[in-house]
Amino acid sequence: MAEKKAKIETLDKKILDERIKSGKIGGIYCFFGEEEYMADYYAEKLTALCGDDCAGFDPDNFDLAEFHDAVMSYALDFGGYKSVLLKNCGNIKFKSGEKEELITLLSDNTIKEFACVIFKYKELEDLQSKSARRDKNLSEFLKQNAELFEFKINSAPQLTRWLKNICKTENTELSDDCAGYILARGELRMYPLKHDTDKLIRYAQSRGTPAVIMREDIDLLLPKKTELEAFELTNAVLGKNYGKAFQCLEKLKYFKEEPVFVLGQISRYFCDLLPVILAGGSDNVLISRQTGIHEYKVKLILGALRKHGEPDKFIRDALELCRECDIKLKSTALPGYNMLENLIFNIAQL
Repeated sequence: MAEKKAKIETLDKKILDERIKSGKIGGIYCFFGEEEYMADYYAEKLTALCGDDCAGFDPDNFDLAEFHDAVMSYALDFGGYKSVLLKNCGNIKFKSGEKEELITLLSDNTIKEFACVIFKYKELEDLQSKSARRDKNLSEFLKQNAELFEFKINSAPQLTRWLKNICKTENTELSDDCAGYILARGELRMYPLKHDTDKLIRYAQSRGTPAVIMREDIDLLLPKKTELEAFELTNAVLGKNYGKAFQCLEKLKYFKEEPVFVLGQISRYFCDLLPVILAGGSDNVLISRQTGIHEYKVKLILGALRKHGEPDKFIRDALELCRECDIKLKSTALPGYNMLENLIFNIAQL
């Protein structure tokens, strides 16, 4: 029988708004949820109140001694706060005894008087995952002692208002109809929506004033649903989530998308991975600048690549399979979607 996960009680984000407004932000916070944009938004709002008194850690640079110094030293601004942010906590590999030392450090009740410590998990499941259960003492400590905030995917009406507010601050008009059309074409996640809306704003402004986003602009600049499904398919393949990959393939088949188009999208996505690998490192912003690939997409790529021991070899072998599939699609009369299914099976064996 599958283990039943206990419900985690979370707090309303209005509490964060009140803390930020009052400036009294001391304490231990734990952010998680599908809407990473909002988790990042509040983390940035909290750390901004600390000025330059900020420290950041992630799975690649976590050091307990440095974390201790960052938390326990008093703020440069007497009476102010220091902020310490730990990103992607579910992927931190602690050395023997470090979890216990970390809990002892965080158990100091005086921390809230001078420090704002933020643990950021990608999703709720990361706090309840097998690795979290292995780190049971830490995950249980956070659930019982940190202030927990979950950021869920927003509803379409909420996102419509948000998109219109973004445009309003840029002196650009966006109708309810066009906002709904943007949502209908893309993901309901704020990072990609913000990226798409920024493109539309700049394009509308290039025509002069008044700047108005029109339906034709959306058709021109934003990908279709089928393109997004192809992206989800290849991202699922890279992340070894083959069940989801086949679901995406079924949707594309339902949309009656040409198999050669789907293969082209898969091949293009794998080609985009090579410059990310060549750039090296784990800084999403830096890699985005070096490669020209959007930061959100870089983050997805890096997360998926961690599942492959030799990612560069995997990508080159996958591209070779795509090439072979392309030849078969163009030279045989076999059903195209059957060939795409075989392609996914073959990539799964790499």
